[in-house]
Amino acid sequence: MNPSEIHRGSIISLHRVGRTNAQRARQLHICKQTVSRWLQRHKDTRNLTDKPRTGRPPCTTSEQDQQIRIAVEKNPLTTSLRVIEHQNLWKPHLTEANIEKRLEYALEFCEKPAIFWENVVLLDEKTFYSTNRKATKVWRKNGTRYDGQHVVSDGRSGRIGAALFGWVYASGVGELTDIGRGRFTGVKYVKLLEDVFLPSVRLLNPYPSQFFLLQDNSPIHNAEVVKNWFKAHPEINVLPLPPRSPDLNQFEHVWAAMEKQASDPLPLGSLPNRNAVIQKALAPWEHQRGRDAGQALCLKLQS
Repeated sequence: MNPSEIHRGSIISLHRVGRTNAQRARQLHICKQTVSRWLQRHKDTRNLTDKPRTGRPPCTTSEQDQQIRIAVEKNPLTTSLRVIEHQNLWKPHLTEANIEKRLEYALEFCEKPAIFWENVVLLDEKTFYSTNRKATKVWRKNGTRYDGQHVVSDGRSGRIGAALFGWVYASGVGELTDIGRGRFTGVKYVKLLEDVFLPSVRLLNPYPSQFFLLQDNSPIHNAEVVKNWFKAHPEINVLPLPPRSPDLNQFEHVWAAMEKQASDPLPLGSLPNRNAVIQKALAPWEHQRGRDAGQALCLKLQS
């Protein structure tokens, strides 16, 4: 009998000695609905075992489950990734088909000359936060929420995020703008392309009559309204990106560098707000824009 079935047996035993549902729930650290459900199941079927379930089969063995249980009992604040890494439970991230498509992509584009990449624009979105501290999850049993080993001090009160949209190209950074509040959709993306991206790209000197665009395979980027917008702008050639390959969009490296530079906490005494988060993210972007302009001027003077 597994631990869940032992709990269910305790529900029946406490029922027989006259305890109320609320008392049983408190004693066993479970909710009243669970107590009621198993009492009714026992009354109807005299059975406390789980019903057969459909769905995905287990991906770990009982021995691996035991290893995981020991790992999280030793360190309840560990992450799933660390458990997987330490227990050698990594599953392949790429299928054979994914690998083949990535190789085809590499073979197709690895020999492209520099002039080709000078006409490629990279687009992406990123959310920045008022603090770089992320939510901490804990592995624990019911009723142990406030045990000392399950509590970590956290200064995330009032943590605020702001989603930004930007583009870069071979000669430097383009525009970085606030996406705005609310859910990001294909319609919002098209508005950013129309109102921010296209006008700012057209300011490039010289402005290419034809250029290539690289974006990841986000469902938003592949929405029908977005595809229709690109069809209406034949001067923009959207490059294909293999599935499960966000790393092939070099913009990810730009975001990583920006996030590192913008990870310092807000000035002491300042209240976190969206504008402060946006300005903190814009600082390294504008600094890079200044460096790009300086390098362009030096090259012009040398010529």
